[in-house]
Amino acid sequence: MRLKFLAMVFLFATPAFSGDWWTYDNTRFGYSIELPEEFPVTIYPDNNDGLALAPADRSAKLVVFGTHMLKGDFSNQAKFRMGLARSDGWQISYSKVAGRTLSFSGTRRDRILYVRGISLCNGDAAFFQMDYPKTDMHRYDVVVMRLVRSLKPTEKCSSNRQVGERLFKTG
Repeated sequence: MRLKFLAMVFLFATPAFSGDWWTYDNTRFGYSIELPEEFPVTIYPDNNDGLALAPADRSAKLVVFGTHMLKGDFSNQAKFRMGLARSDGWQISYSKVAGRTLSFSGTRRDRILYVRGISLCNGDAAFFQMDYPKTDMHRYDVVVMRLVRSLKPTEKCSSNRQVGERLFKTG
């Protein structure tokens, strides 16, 4: 009986989209993120600020992008992103801004939205935004968690460099 139980746990614990992942490096903004191979790219913007992706069944939408922050203020950028989501009808149920990171999630009708952002060294920010059906929550939660862990700046930041750049940009 115990062997059957362990076999069932292993069978159902195997995450969806456990196949190969690839690393997207955005040199324009200086960030990288791991993306599931099962999400082919649907849009390559001409300005090289990111990508749009979706699985073959188009049940989810994933957008990865970099952006310039007004005066390098990540807190204001976080508020702006949450405001955009609210204006699109998303009911935000979770949000956390901690230093150089932002996460928020919410729902709209039968869909879930998850947004993650990081502040970058040069006064820019990188984000991913994924929305997917509530009925597929278990399928996509593992994808979201890996995206959260893998979104990173590609340059090491030092506080002196950040301050110097901000002074240079504003002064």
